[in-house]
Amino acid sequence: MDLSTTYAGIRISHPLIAASTGATRDSFHVAKCEEAGYAAVILKSVQEEVLMRHNPFPRFKVLELGIPGYSATTFYCYEQAYEGDIDDYAETLYQSKRLVSFPVIASINCITPDRWGDYAIACEQAGADAIEIVPSCPTGLLIREVNDNHAISLAALKLCKSKVKIPVVPKMTSQVANMIYTAKCLDDLGADGLTIFNRPTGLEIDIDTMAPILHGGFAGHGGPWALNAVLRWIIEIAPLVKADISATNGISCWQDAIKCILAGASSVQIGTLMYLKGFEYVREMLARIEAYLEEKRVEKLADISGVAAKHLLRMDQYDRVHRYVASVVPEKCTKCRKCSKVCIYEAIRYAESGPEIDPDKCDGCGLCVSVCNRQHAIAINRR
Repeated sequence: MDLSTTYAGIRISHPLIAASTGATRDSFHVAKCEEAGYAAVILKSVQEEVLMRHNPFPRFKVLELGIPGYSATTFYCYEQAYEGDIDDYAETLYQSKRLVSFPVIASINCITPDRWGDYAIACEQAGADAIEIVPSCPTGLLIREVNDNHAISLAALKLCKSKVKIPVVPKMTSQVANMIYTAKCLDDLGADGLTIFNRPTGLEIDIDTMAPILHGGFAGHGGPWALNAVLRWIIEIAPLVKADISATNGISCWQDAIKCILAGASSVQIGTLMYLKGFEYVREMLARIEAYLEEKRVEKLADISGVAAKHLLRMDQYDRVHRYVASVVPEKCTKCRKCSKVCIYEAIRYAESGPEIDPDKCDGCGLCVSVCNRQHAIAINRR
């Protein structure tokens, strides 16, 4: 089974990369990532903004959110940048490269326009295999003072490309006016890759204290809920650019990694899972990905990259005919009553024997099938 792929043109053994987090902050953790089985690592971002080099406390919380009866998870955190300056960072890069054999990618974030080039040069000289530039840190001062992420990203990429020969990869943010336009502009400027996308900034409030939680301010937030947006932008951007796309944010299991590849990504960055499932979880993901490819009789991972885009329909191609109707499978029904509560068409009547669906009222929307407690207790079929 050939799981090899590329990140910014760099050949890697498989698509799972350790994302830039506190879990990749030094050479010890870089070596730990290689030992766990990651194909490459992106070091914790070095930040020109001095305040960003020091973490507040406390700063992590797993938020269990969602509509009552349904679950959702957000990994809410205010993880700051690498703790040292660019000279310390260069030393960490150098020591990391001496310890491991897989690619080590630097990550830089500047607030002075001219400093992007200096940081890029320092990373290249220290041995970085590539540089991820992060003009849109979700928790920095810059994001609140200067809102033009598009212009900042282009200027930073242009300067870094003029200073170094190794690949440069902008880490995009969803907080721009037009994601597709920004991606095409970055690609035209020679971006070797695009990371889609950085976590957005959010806020959580404790209603008992009536104040923001943890450190008392904004924080980056990500989790399974973010994946749908990541997939949406990848599948639209991938056919329009030459650069390799690396997916990040919202990847919670091996199936999510496959979805990103199917959308058009060549690699997938793992961050939250390192915190919540441990470094070694990557091995289980790889085993499941291999099993999936074997089941689908696919010899090379590259053969499924972007396949989903071939099936993406335009709005004028959607099936808008009322040709579907739901029906109950009595022997599988647990009489939980969820289906009757969600039907806004009043097509489901709850009788003593269980739910009964009126085919004349059923809209065929599929919601009752989705919320059913037991798989296949409600089916949806053509009329």
